[in-house]
Amino acid sequence: MADRRFVRAALIGLCAFLTAGCWDQVQIEERGFVIGVAIDFPRSTAAEEKADREAPDKPEGRRRFLVTHQFVVPGGLVSGAQERGIQNSANQAFLNLASEGDSLLEISSELATRSSRIPFYQHLKVVIISEAVARSNYAFADALDFFLRDPELRRSSKVMIAKGDARPVLEISPRNEKLPAMYINSVAENIRKTARMVPEVRLGEVHENLVNELSFALPRITSNENEVKVAGAAVFHGQSNRLVGFLGEEETEGLNFLTDRVKGGMLKTAVGRDLVTFNVQTASRDIWADIRHKERMRFVYTITCEGVIDESFKRLNYLNENATKTLQDNVAKEIERLARDTIRKVHKQMKTDVLGLGSHLKQKHPHLWKQIKYDWDHGRNYFASSDIDVKANVFIRNVGEVNMTETRDRLEVR
Repeated sequence: MADRRFVRAALIGLCAFLTAGCWDQVQIEERGFVIGVAIDFPRSTAAEEKADREAPDKPEGRRRFLVTHQFVVPGGLVSGAQERGIQNSANQAFLNLASEGDSLLEISSELATRSSRIPFYQHLKVVIISEAVARSNYAFADALDFFLRDPELRRSSKVMIAKGDARPVLEISPRNEKLPAMYINSVAENIRKTARMVPEVRLGEVHENLVNELSFALPRITSNENEVKVAGAAVFHGQSNRLVGFLGEEETEGLNFLTDRVKGGMLKTAVGRDLVTFNVQTASRDIWADIRHKERMRFVYTITCEGVIDESFKRLNYLNENATKTLQDNVAKEIERLARDTIRKVHKQMKTDVLGLGSHLKQKHPHLWKQIKYDWDHGRNYFASSDIDVKANVFIRNVGEVNMTETRDRLEVR
């Protein structure tokens, strides 16, 4: 009898399993795949005034956002006209829809009234936020809240800050790509070719910094009609969680050396009146700290870099030890110059620790960190009152396929 009950229960369970359906299933052809989002403040108040007239008593937020969604148009990806090189709006592989409101969920829902496909964010590649939104108090975190809470969204989407408005960045027409957001996503991954861009920062990393009140840097992006440039950095203060300024391309290169985030790139150095180009293969940094006096702590960065000579306009005999030593010293001085320019900007002007010193103290000196963490780069600002220096060591591992390009009357040894 017990066996019969067991068999009956097993059969019922099996039938329930086999007949179960996906109650919330949405067919793939009904999804609107969003691959890029740009967030701005609206320039006009017309939409806000219209909303107030229609529903004067509705709850309102402190600010309104203008959000541009970039949808994939599958037909445009296989368009015969595009394959023949004919470009027009009828066969574009993407569609940009902009809408405004004081809630990003409201804006996403409103798109359902204008699009035949439901916005679907699982393939979102880039979130681009305008300079104005990033500088405004609380607006940056408010703009990201929807993306952090929505279970559909992956925390691997890249976050970038536009110099100026964000919407034009998604409106470019790249010559070698059909989808602007995918083009931007690919450009941001070229960190092994240059150290002048901040390595990609993902949504989950930004959330971690916001919650822990850590200062951080995000990639800066600019655009024109046909292309973007991802170079430079946007510096955010950890307590206020808003943009305090930008670093230029060389300052960003120095920041990457100081934060141990150089994956590759090149350095130019002068030898006499000629240039030699050094291709970075590996780079690392160590931090030494003197914390005896918290009001005047001292930090020394030691940067170690290895690479090869990829180009030389100076006719040196690189097989000569003195010539190699001279060149290594010159490249080391260039790294120190880049790092000191960055330190001068973030330490003395911005007074914001994006150098990772707070994280170093938290890890290596936790007892001290507990005492000063609320006065590190705000309040008493022990960060700004500290001394920071840098020392670089460079090792040339290869001079390329040839020792010299040509023989001149007098080959220099040093």
